[in-house]
Amino acid sequence: MTPPPIDWHARAAALALPTRPFIDGRFTDSASAEGFESINPATNRPVCTLPVGGDNDVDRAVAAGRRAFEDGRWSKATPLHRKAVLLRIAELIEANADDLALMDVLEMGKAISAARAEIAFATGFFRYYGEATDKLYGTVAPSDHITLSLGLFEPRGVVGAIVPWNFPLINAALKAAPALAAGNSVVLKPSEIASTSALRLAEIASEAGLPDGVLNVVPGLGTTIGQAIGRHADIDLISFTGSTATGRLFMTYAGQSNGKPLLLECGGKSPQVVCADMADDLEAVAARVAHDAFWNQGQWCAAKTRLIVEDSFHDRLVEAVIKAAQARVPGDPLDPATGFGTIATRGQLEKIRDFIDHAGTEGANVAYDGGTWGEASTAPAVLTDVRPDMTVACEEVFGPVLSVLRFRDFDEALVIANDTPYGLAASLWTRDARRTQAAARGLRAGRVTVRASAAAGEHSGFAMGAEPWGASGFGIEGGMDGLRSYCRIKAVEFVN
Repeated sequence: MTPPPIDWHARAAALALPTRPFIDGRFTDSASAEGFESINPATNRPVCTLPVGGDNDVDRAVAAGRRAFEDGRWSKATPLHRKAVLLRIAELIEANADDLALMDVLEMGKAISAARAEIAFATGFFRYYGEATDKLYGTVAPSDHITLSLGLFEPRGVVGAIVPWNFPLINAALKAAPALAAGNSVVLKPSEIASTSALRLAEIASEAGLPDGVLNVVPGLGTTIGQAIGRHADIDLISFTGSTATGRLFMTYAGQSNGKPLLLECGGKSPQVVCADMADDLEAVAARVAHDAFWNQGQWCAAKTRLIVEDSFHDRLVEAVIKAAQARVPGDPLDPATGFGTIATRGQLEKIRDFIDHAGTEGANVAYDGGTWGEASTAPAVLTDVRPDMTVACEEVFGPVLSVLRFRDFDEALVIANDTPYGLAASLWTRDARRTQAAARGLRAGRVTVRASAAAGEHSGFAMGAEPWGASGFGIEGGMDGLRSYCRIKAVEFVN
């Protein structure tokens, strides 16, 4: 029997949002009496009040994580035990999927249909890394007959994790799951824009059997909690996702404290190179181009917002992409029929509109602009006649703005694609084997996707790690290599 549809507005009104720090297995009061409001961007009304936070909150969380690590309640647990707990966390995320999705909708404005679908990513990370715990094999080095040389993977200790607001639960899972699978303790700071799903995740992990102190979530501002984590001398590794400017601040904090290593995933300005040999798949290619540029209202670091298209195919593809963009109409995030939500903050909305306006003054043609919708959102925009040196082609917009550039020669296309300080991701659309090989080697990006048919998606899932280039950061997330990022490698020699 089909269950009745959920009244998301009624559910939102009744939902209790966690706001206090989760430290040492329980919610506790912040040392800071000062608070700030988390604002629902769709209504411009506060949904909860969170603590500003301070050094004492981080000190308590790190101390709890250190105790848990040193006494071995998790770090020395068997891989099979860690696997069972992580798989149970995945099960409980699914059981609480509606409320977790609703938390992200209320705080950052994504459509409930998208937030509900994204639960699969969070559960997927815990399942993937849960299953990986007993498959993290060390090495045996060649040696003489009296020596046994081993390479052992060991947990690093206490990991500090700082996550952004665009995919609140997904990003928390992406960092917590491999760090926990490796045997570490974690102190996680969610974004001040969207904190509650990460706090609920910590509670779910405790319900699943994760020992006290192993996963601590401390809400607060970047200037308080974020900086305190970055400067803390008893944190062994920082994993950060966010802006390039803030990522570089964490490099400074690490140097000013204990020289802790970093995993940084920062900004992006990713290209999509489309060759004319894809013309017979016009509509499907255009749909995927639009998806890769406008998913999550364009608010994701790997958004492929530079469309570099072969000159002979330019006009037809732009027309089809505009048609796909026009179908993305902002709506009420709590309406299940809405596929395009709001922009996360009023400030971000203003920044996006400023980029569009400035592009026009620099000579770009605003081929399509869906405009603002109320005070909460903006529909996609498609800009043509864009030059590589224009601001909109160089700087990260973090919104639904697609810049279209032309090429005649494929070598020129690769030059344009690489003409950016960033290097998170790139896509190539062609059926030409020589171009495919040239792009696979020549595109400077951590993740390169080559699509020979419009039906192809990105299917690497959780199994393939990648390392960004340049201003996009460094360090590997994803796959088994991402799990190893949260480990130390120890060389051990036994000599008879």
